[in-house]
Amino acid sequence: MKRLLLLTLLASVTLFSASAQATIDWAGNAFPNNGHVTTPTGDQFVVAEVFKAGVTDTTGQGAGISAVIQYQTDLMGTPATVAMNYNVDKGNNDEYLGNIPQAALSGASYVDVTVLFTDATDGSVFEITGDQVGNPPLLRYTISNVLPNDVAVTFTLCMSGIATNGAPCVIGSAPEIGSWGTGVTMTNVSGDLWDVTVVFLAGSNPSFEYKYKKDGCATWEGTANRAVVLPTDGTTSLTLATDSWEFNPIGCGLGSALNADVQICFKICMAGVVTTGDVCVIGSIPELTTWSAGVPLVNTSGEIWEGCITIPAGTPIPLNVEYKYKKDGCATWESVGNRIVTVDNSSPATQTLSDTWDNGPGVCLPVAVEQENFGTVKARY
Repeated sequence: MKRLLLLTLLASVTLFSASAQATIDWAGNAFPNNGHVTTPTGDQFVVAEVFKAGVTDTTGQGAGISAVIQYQTDLMGTPATVAMNYNVDKGNNDEYLGNIPQAALSGASYVDVTVLFTDATDGSVFEITGDQVGNPPLLRYTISNVLPNDVAVTFTLCMSGIATNGAPCVIGSAPEIGSWGTGVTMTNVSGDLWDVTVVFLAGSNPSFEYKYKKDGCATWEGTANRAVVLPTDGTTSLTLATDSWEFNPIGCGLGSALNADVQICFKICMAGVVTTGDVCVIGSIPELTTWSAGVPLVNTSGEIWEGCITIPAGTPIPLNVEYKYKKDGCATWESVGNRIVTVDNSSPATQTLSDTWDNGPGVCLPVAVEQENFGTVKARY
């Protein structure tokens, strides 16, 4: 059925125009069809055909006919129009071609589309009857969740206090960073700071997860993946916030740090616990050997073992220190979970953490003769 929109000015045409009689006989066969999924990696073309007896059924563009695409995304408050150009003859019809700009599609979920033909002989406007399979306007195109353009993403990693035998790398779920296979090697900026810029290609999924590997891209972080969603609004470059190895406090001069040294002394009561050798404390920070060799403690009074470490000024904070104990010459672990103490600028200059093996009920009473004064022990560290 013909749909004729009589308007004095094209600017007053809306998506909800009424039908009326005009000299254009028919318009339709719009493409893409309703339900099309578009990826905003460029402009979205739209074609439509028009017929007017004695005008479009001659070779070339029929005189006095013009067309616009009228479109509106879910991000737009009002419709917009873009001019179409004569494209080709289609039998007795003229086909017109236009493009919805990429910038209008980026970041949106869908776009509603119709085509309006104007007859200059009387100023009348005719809206298409539908697409190539008969769907009436408005035609809705779904906008897929992809990057509309290349995005250069800079990853920055602070390895403050973390030893690495070779450059770290970034690795993740996106093909550009290895699809969890081969990571992208980072470049040293200065000191413990590393970075790398990776180009994520237009058409890529903007959502991905990533983490880091050190020791020449051989040793994985032991913590959870980081997640990021890249902007789909046409942004071409993005620098992510600086990360730290295993989410440690940011160092490298980028975060807060201890104003002064902080000493932590560990004191464990081994009452009722048999040990065939020395006891040690072991933990998550380099001062506690990062869960490797452990720090030997000294037997200072009967079943009490003690020792101290110093966390130096300039250490990134807040610092969550995890620790536990091992016995039998630092061979046998406690069976309880890690203990945690937080260090920051509100921490005392010296503090003593008193524990019992496996958090048991053991009580260590003073003995008549101390094997070694604790002040002597502290002076060793």
